[in-house]
Amino acid sequence: MKCLLCSRGCAPSSDLCRYHAAARKNVESGYSIWKEAYGEITWKEYLRKVRANRETGVWAKEVAALLARQAQG
Repeated sequence: MKCLLCSRGCAPSSDLCRYHAAARKNVESGYSIWKEAYGEITWKEYLRKVRANRETGVWAKEVAALLARQAQG
């Protein structure tokens, strides 16, 4: 099976390659830290800020975009 975001093979028990899977873990775990820092921030707003942040890496931006699309249904 191929990664949802690139042509690499998927990591075990994942629909993403190991690089995008690691990025997803970091993006998801970062949400609680951002909530603490910003006060109330929605998941969608968090993902938007992650994608807009110049310090965010390419894999994390791709994962944030995927998670945002999935959040919309």
